[in-house]
Amino acid sequence: MGMPVQVTIRVTSSGNAILHEGTSSGMKDNPITMLYVDSDRLLLTHYCDSGNRPRMQGKLSPDGKTVTFDFLDVSGNTEEFLMHDIVFTMVDADHHIEAFTYSLNGKPPFRAPGIQLQRTK
Repeated sequence: MGMPVQVTIRVTSSGNAILHEGTSSGMKDNPITMLYVDSDRLLLTHYCDSGNRPRMQGKLSPDGKTVTFDFLDVSGNTEEFLMHDIVFTMVDADHHIEAFTYSLNGKPPFRAPGIQLQRTK
């Protein structure tokens, strides 16, 4: 989306969830995403800085390197921005790619170019 971003990923809630937080000077606020297991499903809830909360269900690829989260439902305002899906691809222990489909201002959804992230130590 044309702006640098820092992503923090950490285990939280006594190991019951993973918190994913994006920080950038170009964002109104810091959106967070929670990943968690519910029964036999891997779920994701994205708390968007535009005020909505899409939920998605994850599926692991056969090679174990990619998790694709598909849209389940949403609550909140979806007129400004809505994430429809997200794909996490593990490249190696220090690199992963995040790619998502979203819509802006009620227009048809489109796939954003993947964001390549590198772990800092």
